[in-house]
Amino acid sequence: MYSLNTKRFAYSFIVFFIMANILWNIIFSSNQQLLDWGGVTFQLFACSASIYWIISTGLKAKNAAKNFWLLLAFGVLVYLIGTLLWSYNQFILDGNSIFGKLAEKFFIVQNVFYFFSLLVLINQIKSSLLTIRFLLDILIAMSAATTFSWIFLIRPLVSHNEDLSFSITELSYPILDLIVLVGVISLFNTSKHVLSKQTTFLLVTGLLTQIIADTIFTYLKVINSYSVGSINEPLWILSILLIGLSGIYQKDSVSVELQTHAGMRAENIYIKHIIPYFGVLLLTLYFTYLLYDKHPVFLGLSISILLLIIRQVFTLLENDRLVEDLNKLNEGLEQKVKERTDKLVEIINSMEYLAFHDVVTGLPNRRYMEKRLSQALENNSPGKKLAFMLLDLDRFKHINDSLGHSYGDLLLKEVGERLASSINQNGVVFRIGGDEYALLIENTDICQIEELAKTILRRTRESYIINGVELNVTPSIGIAMYPDHGSDLDALLMKADTAMYKVKENGKDHFKIYNCDMSMKSIMELERSIRKGIERKEFILHYQPQISIDTGEIVGVEALVRWERPGSGLVPPGEFIPIAEETGLILPIGECILWEACRQSVSWQEKGYSDLRIAVNISSLQFQQENFVNMVKAIIHETGANPKNIELEITESIAMGPIEQNMSKLASLKEMGFNIAIDDFGTGYSSLHYLSKFQIDRLKIDRSFITSLEKSEKDTAIVRMIVMMSKALNVKVIAEGVEDEHQKAFLTEVKCDELQGYLFSRPLNVEDCEKLLSENAS
Repeated sequence: MYSLNTKRFAYSFIVFFIMANILWNIIFSSNQQLLDWGGVTFQLFACSASIYWIISTGLKAKNAAKNFWLLLAFGVLVYLIGTLLWSYNQFILDGNSIFGKLAEKFFIVQNVFYFFSLLVLINQIKSSLLTIRFLLDILIAMSAATTFSWIFLIRPLVSHNEDLSFSITELSYPILDLIVLVGVISLFNTSKHVLSKQTTFLLVTGLLTQIIADTIFTYLKVINSYSVGSINEPLWILSILLIGLSGIYQKDSVSVELQTHAGMRAENIYIKHIIPYFGVLLLTLYFTYLLYDKHPVFLGLSISILLLIIRQVFTLLENDRLVEDLNKLNEGLEQKVKERTDKLVEIINSMEYLAFHDVVTGLPNRRYMEKRLSQALENNSPGKKLAFMLLDLDRFKHINDSLGHSYGDLLLKEVGERLASSINQNGVVFRIGGDEYALLIENTDICQIEELAKTILRRTRESYIINGVELNVTPSIGIAMYPDHGSDLDALLMKADTAMYKVKENGKDHFKIYNCDMSMKSIMELERSIRKGIERKEFILHYQPQISIDTGEIVGVEALVRWERPGSGLVPPGEFIPIAEETGLILPIGECILWEACRQSVSWQEKGYSDLRIAVNISSLQFQQENFVNMVKAIIHETGANPKNIELEITESIAMGPIEQNMSKLASLKEMGFNIAIDDFGTGYSSLHYLSKFQIDRLKIDRSFITSLEKSEKDTAIVRMIVMMSKALNVKVIAEGVEDEHQKAFLTEVKCDELQGYLFSRPLNVEDCEKLLSENAS
C-alpha cells in the first residue's frame, strides 16, 4: 500500500518529531506561554499526520476493515478537537469557560472510539477468545491492573474530590484505559492473526503508550503535580503517531479477516503467557514491599509465588510446543489425506473417463453413446429432427491385417479427428467398435444431414500419411432420423445399420438415409443364400481375356466369379462380395474359385492352349490364413494343374502386411511355379523398397487410372511412371479397364505390355471364351 521510502520517512518523522517536542519542553520549561503553544502545535501536527495515514488506509479497506480504521481515525479526530477546544479556552478565554471541561470530555471520547475499533477486531476473532483459559487470563491480568488502578488512581480521586462531575471526568481516564487494555490483551491472546505483524505491533504499542500517558496524567492529577509540558504529553503525541503509522504498514493482501496459522509465532507465545502472570508478579512484589517489615514469611511466600509462576510459564510453553507438534502432525496427516483423496479422485475420474471413452481414439465409446442418445431424445426440440449416423471404414481390415495394428490404430485416430472436425457443436462422434463410428446430430433436418454426409465422405477419402505410408480408405454411411425411423437407440441403430449395408451392397463409399423399403431381413437372407450357393456350387467363373500389345494375341484370362442365383439370374460381384467379406464366406468362395480355375486350366491344356495363363484374385483374408499355402498345394495336387499357368493376384495391402511372413508365403508359391501379380496397383500402400524384395511377375494398373487418362494429367503421369518403374524392376505391366482406342494408343506409346478391358472383350463364360480363343489362334 505504501512504499518502503514512505515507511522510512514516517519513522524518521516520528523520531524527529518526538525529540523536537522533548527538546522544546526542556528549552522552554521556564516560559509557560511558549510551553503551552508548543505543546498544542506539536499535538495538532501529530493528529493531522495520524488522521491522514489512517484515513488513507481505511478508504482502501473493505467491510469490517474499513469500519476498524475509520473508528481509529475518529478517535484521533476527537482528540484533535479536544486539543483545539482546550487551546481556545486556554489562550483566548484565559481558562475561564466551560470549553475546558468540554475538551476533557472529548479526550475521554477518544478512548471510547479506540475501544469500539478494538471491538470490531474482537468480533472477528471471538471464536478463539470464548475459551475458559482466555477468560481466566483476562481476569487475572485485569484483576492486577484494576487493583493498582484502584490503589493509585481511582480511590485517591474519589476521596480527594468533592465535586461529583469532576470526579466522574477524572475517573473516566483509568476506567476507559482498563477497558482498552482488555482489547489489547485480546489481540495478543488470540490464536488467529487478524492484522499484519507490523501493524499489530505498532497498534498495540500505540494503545499501550496511550494507556501509560493517561495513567501518568491521572497520577499527576492525584498528587497535584500536573503541568503543561509533563512527560505524558510526548507520550500522547507518540501514541497518536504510532497508531497512524500502523495504518502505513497495513498490507493490501491482509484485511480484517481470519487467517489461522498452524502455530503461533514464538514472540506471541511468550507475551501471551507472561501477561496474566506479570500482573500477579507485580501484586506479589507490592504485597511483599508492604508486609515484609511485619514478618519475614512474606518474603518466602513471594519467592514461592515467583517460582510457581516461572514453573507455570515453562509448563505452558511446553504444552504449547506439544500442541504445535500435534498440529504439525495433524497437518501432515491432513496433507497426506488430501493427497490421497486427490489421487483417488483422479483415479475415479480416470476410470470414469476410460469407462466412457475409447482408448485408441479418445472418442466417446458405445456406452457413452447410449447415455448421450437417451439424453438427446429427452431434450430434443419439438419440430426438430435428430440424426443418427453409422459409419464403417471400407477395406480397413486389409490395412490392419497387412500393415499391422499400430498403423490401424493411428488411422482410426486420424479418422476420428477428421469426423470430429466436420461437425458443429450440435454433434458428437463416437467410436463404437472395430472400424465403426457413430455420429449423433441434434436439432437438424434431412438437407443438413445430406450436406454433412457429403462433407464426411469428401474428408474421409483424402489420403492419410501414417508413419510415412500413404493410406486411403472410404466410408460407408447409414443414416436414421428421429422420430421418423425410431424412438430409441435400438431402433435407430438397427435402421442406420440397415442403410449402411445397403451402401455396401451398392459398391460402398457412399451414404444412404434409411427408408421403409430397406430391411436387414434381405441382407440376412442374402447371407443365407450365399451359404446355400456355396453348398449348391452356384458360383461360376467368367473369363476376361488379356491381350499382348506387341502381338495382339490373347496371352491370358482373368477368372471372375459370378453367382447364378436361382430366380435372380447372374448376380454381379458388387452385390455379394461385400457381404461375403464381412461374414468370412469369402474363404470358401475363394477356395472354390481357385479350384475351378485350376481345373479349367487343365481342361484348356488338354485342348491345346498350353501357354494360356489364368489369373485368380486372392482375397486378403484368404492370403492371411496360416494354411493358405497348404490349401493351394492340395488344389494343385487334386486338379493336376500346372502352377506355371496360374497367376495369383494379390492386392498391395496384402503384399505390405507382415513382411517376413508374406515373403515366406510368396517364396513358397514361387517355388511351386506360380506367377505372382500385384492387383489394383497404385491405389494401395506399397513402396519400391518392399516391392524389390518380392518376386513379382506382373503389376496390374488399376482401372481408375486408365479411365481418367483423358481427364487427368496427374493420372497420366502416374501410369507413365508405373510402366517406367516396372521396366526398371524387370516386371511386366498389364492395364485393366481399357475401353477405347485413345487409352490403347497411350498405353502402346508408354510400352505397357498387356491390356484388359471391354475394348477387346467383356468377361465370357467358358464356351464363349473358348470360341474367342479359337478365333484368336486362327
